[in-house]
Amino acid sequence: MPDHLEWEALLVSLRHELPQPVREEAAGDGSILLTGGDPAEVLVRLTRGVATVSEFGVAWAGPNDPVVRPIVFGTVHWRRMPEVHALSCLGSLVRAARDARRAKYEPCGACGRPTAPERLYDDGVCADCRDAS
Repeated sequence: MPDHLEWEALLVSLRHELPQPVREEAAGDGSILLTGGDPAEVLVRLTRGVATVSEFGVAWAGPNDPVVRPIVFGTVHWRRMPEVHALSCLGSLVRAARDARRAKYEPCGACGRPTAPERLYDDGVCADCRDAS
């Protein structure tokens, strides 16, 4: 029987694959939410049998009320497949979600840095430049 991935090995691999820094948070249902990047780029919800990879997304409930709305890229039943395939699938999904998120960045009109859309004001200036003025 092929080698199957163990929980700790999966966590180590995901921590390495995700954009840095990686934040981890335990959910009440026993799952772990890994968030990669600053600003956030990729989310992985990990249970004892399934990993769901999402692009970080934001919706606005009001003018100053952002709500995280993940854009699901795929779900891998990592316990059901050999380790090499599970890691390959997850790595591909993480890279795809990261690339999709970064493609939405726009340059700040003041400093020119690529900026996540939720951090740009209507005039095209990033929050850091707006706060500095």
